[in-house]
Amino acid sequence: MSSTRSTTSYTDEFPEPSYTVFDRQRDSREVRPYVHPDTGLAPQEDFLAGPEGDAAISSDASNHVIISGLGAGKTTTLIMRAWANAERWNRGELGAIIAPDWPTIKNAILPTMREFGLLEVCDYVGPGGEEPGVHTPSGSRIILQTASNERKIRRLRGPNLAWVGIDEPASLAERAWEVLSGRLRVGNYRNAFLTGTPRGFNWVYDRFYEDDAEIVHDDVYEIRESDRVRGVFGVPSWLNPHNPDDYIERLKDEYSGSYYEQEVEGSFTQFEGLVYPWFDRDEHIRKSEDLPDSWDETIFGVDWGFSNHAAIVAILIHGDRWYVVEERKSRRMGNNDIAAELEQMEDDYGSGPVYCDSAEPKSIEALNENGFDARKSDKSVEEGIKAVAAKRDELRVHDLCQETINEFHAYQYKDGRESEKPKKENDHIMDALRYAIFTHETQDTVQIRFKSGSMPSNGSIR
Repeated sequence: MSSTRSTTSYTDEFPEPSYTVFDRQRDSREVRPYVHPDTGLAPQEDFLAGPEGDAAISSDASNHVIISGLGAGKTTTLIMRAWANAERWNRGELGAIIAPDWPTIKNAILPTMREFGLLEVCDYVGPGGEEPGVHTPSGSRIILQTASNERKIRRLRGPNLAWVGIDEPASLAERAWEVLSGRLRVGNYRNAFLTGTPRGFNWVYDRFYEDDAEIVHDDVYEIRESDRVRGVFGVPSWLNPHNPDDYIERLKDEYSGSYYEQEVEGSFTQFEGLVYPWFDRDEHIRKSEDLPDSWDETIFGVDWGFSNHAAIVAILIHGDRWYVVEERKSRRMGNNDIAAELEQMEDDYGSGPVYCDSAEPKSIEALNENGFDARKSDKSVEEGIKAVAAKRDELRVHDLCQETINEFHAYQYKDGRESEKPKKENDHIMDALRYAIFTHETQDTVQIRFKSGSMPSNGSIR
């Protein structure tokens, strides 16, 4: 393990597309890591360590991680390291940026590239085009992909990569990391990097927060380094000087306790007062090979959202077992997006009732007009939670449903167990799950609809 800081200015060394080289518009932001004016700390620079002589900080580690609070600059950091790979460290090679869902690419990653002026000097080919992705001046290509379900993870097995960057890895299943890590086969400096906020003590913590690593920095945030991993952990939101003061004040007003520690301080934390404290990794999580080959019923739960996350879960009922086999969780999902996701799930698991948040009757009607068996759910929170808890011995979760797992470990009551009302945090999938289980258990009538030309049999095989 080796890590050294160059005496040369990082500004001189970072491989940015300068105004003079590419004649960019002057309103484009410079591709530069920030420095906090009062502390002099530069967490983005600490994350951008690379090969000796080709980075301001040299490091032999092949995996680089930065875990931060909201607004701490993780997306810009991801783009900076991707650009360093494409235009300096692995010129002319194939690399990839992986996100939890397409709205993240469309609404965060591509706009950040555009803000930096990178799309002015690159050719962008959208999905469905020949050789899709961002084609850079050096001849590199940056693939933009998602890994939100088993089908999409399988597609990641194809390309040979020089580097891969993963945004919000804690929202992805560990299997996505395993597949991507195995694709790093070309290039001069094969490296993987991950940027995101923490989601409790999940696989990201297990793999990258190494207890025996050398602590090379421990002031405001922590840097741990070993031969395998260089990690920058716990970068707080307030450290980013580009955040307005009222943004930080709002975070302080809105968040508290463990949620504040996770979302603002960027800390791995154990949530207290959990609604489902019985949920256990070893007992309740199952791999694909442990799922049933046939089942008796398929049901779905939907929690609407647009500015907030929308959530969908697919559940298979096999005897007395209930399996959460697939999930979607994303912002900016309209009715058509939700219908498209449900259609893909029904292709895999068969049709069934779709239990929806009853607060949006027009959205339910729209799903029915598209041929789904969409129904209003019973939104009784306390009784619904009891219904889910009653399934503790029967409920199992597919290990690819990482957001479901995350929410089980973070969904908590207000004021611990002193309140019977859960916090409106970490709850989108928990709501969809509750709608499906509770309403299906208590419904009085059965309605069956099939989309035109589609009539799958019970127990259809994936």
